[in-house]
Amino acid sequence: MNKNIQLSILSGILLGAPFCIPQLFFLIFFAWIPLLWIEEKTSHHPNPYLLFNYAFLSFAIWNTMAYWWVSQAQLIGVILIILINSMLLALIFWLISKAKSILKISILFPFLIIWLGFEYFHTRWDLAWPWLNLGNTFASVPQWVQWYDFTGTRGGSLWIILVNISLFVIIKRSKNFRYRQIVFLILLLGIPLLYSSIRMDSREVVLEQKTFALIQPNLDPYTEKFVPENERIHFEEFIATADSICELIHPDYLFGPETLILQSIDEERPDSSYYFRQLLNLKKKYPKTSFLLGVHSKKEIKEKEESYNTALFLSGSTPEYYHKTKLVPLFERMPFDKYLGFLKEYSLEIGGYHGTYSSRNQKKYFLSDSTAIVPVVCFESIFGDYCAQRVPEQSGFLCMITNDGWWKTTPGYLHHFNFSRLRAIETRRHYIRVANNGISAHINSKGTVIAKTKWWHKTILSGELSLLNGQTFYSEHGDYIGRICLFFSLLLLMFVKIRAYTTRLSKK
Repeated sequence: MNKNIQLSILSGILLGAPFCIPQLFFLIFFAWIPLLWIEEKTSHHPNPYLLFNYAFLSFAIWNTMAYWWVSQAQLIGVILIILINSMLLALIFWLISKAKSILKISILFPFLIIWLGFEYFHTRWDLAWPWLNLGNTFASVPQWVQWYDFTGTRGGSLWIILVNISLFVIIKRSKNFRYRQIVFLILLLGIPLLYSSIRMDSREVVLEQKTFALIQPNLDPYTEKFVPENERIHFEEFIATADSICELIHPDYLFGPETLILQSIDEERPDSSYYFRQLLNLKKKYPKTSFLLGVHSKKEIKEKEESYNTALFLSGSTPEYYHKTKLVPLFERMPFDKYLGFLKEYSLEIGGYHGTYSSRNQKKYFLSDSTAIVPVVCFESIFGDYCAQRVPEQSGFLCMITNDGWWKTTPGYLHHFNFSRLRAIETRRHYIRVANNGISAHINSKGTVIAKTKWWHKTILSGELSLLNGQTFYSEHGDYIGRICLFFSLLLLMFVKIRAYTTRLSKK
């Protein structure tokens, strides 16, 4: 087998392993070295697209290892995601190499600027899929990345690239060994880890304690949850369980999972819904308790009905609604719907359920007795910047509602759970995670799991959560690393294009 192909496969496996087996997260520090070696050898090859082919092979392996489990819900969907994402990543790496070759500079600068810029862009456009952002590698070891409250996961991506290139330079120059290179590498690894260790030992400044309870119904999304004739039975079981919990412990908050109510609630006339009336009756019975749960809702906008995947919050007699804004491309929303809106009826099916939603939303957080509750709906938990920038100065916490049963017993639900730990660190808030089936949990501001449910169990979880206030540097400024890199990557690529054009002219 061609040695470059072997190196491509090796790089793909090293990149994919941490996303497949979280305990192998440390492999990410070596994962780029084989691909960097290929780039070094092929950058001046007569075939200008040779590197793209090798990179595509690496990234296809990475993508396949990282989320093959999506095939449990949608085989066509996962094939499309793997192909599109692999081609995009290969194109980005190819552009990095072209910038390096044309400008005759080290690969470090274009790698950092273009890759980090693309990671940020990949959270913003209609095909947003930030699952493979490099900084997500450390989701299973939050004790390593306590500094994410300054940088978010983009800082982790920066760290990984710097370590890989440092190791690559040391290997490449092994015959001209310099101790300062080792010293730099030790500092590069040691300083972030030292800060994390110190931060883990610090105490939370708790303003107030609130009691909570959550219900994990554990309805199989393929055989139970989305069966219309069972909807009322399931909801009445939830109400009965909620009633017994409220009567016993009188929690400040009671939470239910994503899409607990499937029949759309008209936001202009919620009382017309039997399910809302039942919830409102429960609220009147327990006025101290506020309820947050997932529903389908609808609203007429300019004589056109829009549907939403919604978090409904009931603190008084009037409900408040937060609409899921980061929708799963191809599944919950047709990308580029301004131009491809006519294809919305062909959104991919998940477990017998179709959902084509609007992302129109005006609510950032719910406010109850001066406590801010920031809702996060399922896929949104992968978007650290989006979650963090909705956290206000006021004391409060984050609450995520989700349904992870689509992925069955695969790494998917574990990875999705671990991302919640990163969001808690970035915002320095307690994080309540409410799953239909998956893992429900209470996570503190350092990403430490205080309590959690078992996988695929019908159960409840209750306890006390701490209210913290203030904004982290990341909450206040968002993904500033990504924004800066995207801006300069566009300038860099324009400059590269101009340089390539002037070079061709000079040779004529």
